[in-house]
Amino acid sequence: MNFYLTNAQNVQELEFLLSQPELTKRERIDILYTLSRELTYVNNLKSLEYAEEALHLATEIQDIDGIAYSYRILSSIYAINDNYFMSMEYIHKALDIFEKRNDEEGIANCYISLGHIYRGLNNRSQEINFHKKSFEIFNRLERTERIGVSAHNLGESYYNNKEFTKAENLTRFAIRINDSILNLPVLSSCYKVIGLIKEHEKQIDSANYYFNKVLQISDELGDNAQKVATVEALMHLAKIAETNKNYNLQYQYLEQTEAFCEKFNLNRSLLRVYHELQKFYLDKNNTEKALYYLNAYNELSNAIHRIQLEDRNRLTESMASIHQLNTTTEALEKENAAQASTIFYRNISLCITALFLIGLFVVMRKLRRINKELIAQNKTINHQKNELQELNATKNKFFSIVAHDLRSPLTSLKSFSSVLVDHIDLLSKEEILSMGKKLDISVDNTLKMADNLIVWAKSQMNVIEDKKELIHLKQVVNDVVLIFKEIAGNKEVRLVTSIMGSPKFMGDKDQVEFIIRNLINNAIKFTPRKGIVSVSVTQTSKHIKIVVADTGVGMSSEFRDNLFSIQKSKGILGTEGEKGSGLGLVLSSEFVKRNDGEIQVESLEEKGTTITVTLTREKNVA
Repeated sequence: MNFYLTNAQNVQELEFLLSQPELTKRERIDILYTLSRELTYVNNLKSLEYAEEALHLATEIQDIDGIAYSYRILSSIYAINDNYFMSMEYIHKALDIFEKRNDEEGIANCYISLGHIYRGLNNRSQEINFHKKSFEIFNRLERTERIGVSAHNLGESYYNNKEFTKAENLTRFAIRINDSILNLPVLSSCYKVIGLIKEHEKQIDSANYYFNKVLQISDELGDNAQKVATVEALMHLAKIAETNKNYNLQYQYLEQTEAFCEKFNLNRSLLRVYHELQKFYLDKNNTEKALYYLNAYNELSNAIHRIQLEDRNRLTESMASIHQLNTTTEALEKENAAQASTIFYRNISLCITALFLIGLFVVMRKLRRINKELIAQNKTINHQKNELQELNATKNKFFSIVAHDLRSPLTSLKSFSSVLVDHIDLLSKEEILSMGKKLDISVDNTLKMADNLIVWAKSQMNVIEDKKELIHLKQVVNDVVLIFKEIAGNKEVRLVTSIMGSPKFMGDKDQVEFIIRNLINNAIKFTPRKGIVSVSVTQTSKHIKIVVADTGVGMSSEFRDNLFSIQKSKGILGTEGEKGSGLGLVLSSEFVKRNDGEIQVESLEEKGTTITVTLTREKNVA
């Protein structure tokens, strides 16, 4: 591709060029790709917009190189967002195109992307392997700018692998090249690597010098600065100041890093800054400030998880759009082929005589049969597509629970434990006892959630085996109620039971216990003090009904309709702040089906909820 510019400092000039109406579509593709590449680590979502537009234009005019380079940049964007599966898919699409066209430069650029992907996966041997391949190809092609970039990548990979001599030699080589062509963003990253090496070698003055060089370039570039290099330089300067016991300077660097991260929305880096500021104030016995940054850390951590879900939704929408673009292109090709085939047969039919009418009739019958088969195949494909979309939505919900509902309490646990371990001497006995109680509650809730996640995952993978046996339901219900008697009593909720006769049926005892346990637990959770939760079991000759009713807060019809959907389920707090993910009810519904039963919900807001499980009795059960 004929790139207009290669340095990130010229992003504004590129955007100005993009606004010119006289540009051809091929020229727009070149500029869009270059902008997307330069903004990948600066503005991820903006980079995605440019990459999508480049791919659409390239597909429209069948610019094969443009399509391949758009795939490559999309791979980098997905890798940054930890979606390595999609990242690998797109980079191999790009690599296939370049290999078929014997395009060495395109292949080398794909190797750079593969090196970064394996860096994210912490696979050092593959990271070094691909960065070395790209460096060798660009040296052979004598592409100065790309030599500078690939030399820096390989040098940093050697640093990551603790091969410091190789890392320094390559990075100094990269500095000479990037300095000569004024590629300032890459140059600042090179200075960062040298600073890290010198810090490792205890050459503190030298490390300070290179980290400050990074800051000088960052000030010069402004909004187009290499953000990761700048943050790393500031954090390590703060660390050096702390080692030298220059606490005022340490605080200045931390404060500067905090302002920089807030300005450019670098939330992951801001978490590190909050953690360091929390430690800083704890060391200074400033408990108020330490708690302020602890709360800021927890709030930001939760916000990051929400943003990650939004970004992943944006990437998912982009992925669907791109797949739709590919599907549309293939459909057009098939349509053109079908039209050509129709014209061919029409011309043939005009030329044939009555002697070939029988043959034509046979051909038409065959075409009708083929058309019916195609219609049937299309129905099958659409059905499979719907199933895949449902599975993908289920997967996304599972990840959201793991990422937010499970990770958030673990983050809080880590913060609490850090304060207890590092500063126990500063806390009173009452504070330690209070924190210990919170830890115990948080661990208990997290374990319950993890158990539910494991059981649900096993059910989705068909790992769970149904063990049918004769279940004495009265004993099972009484055992479960006994467990929840104390819990209900502590909340001043009256838990009553009514069991008709001695109901028995064939089913999986563990699953039935889980269902009853979960329904009673939810009923207590959403029933206020002085309320009532009742559990009743009735039987007929064919069915057994288990009814769990409460006088709690109830639910809206919309919430009730999605109660057993993993895609739309959402944990809400109980009447006294009890937490949950909503996964228990999904599992309960799954286990009811496994035991050939049905589950129904009746509920009115502020009036309470009644959940009925209907199980079929086997003929041989008296």
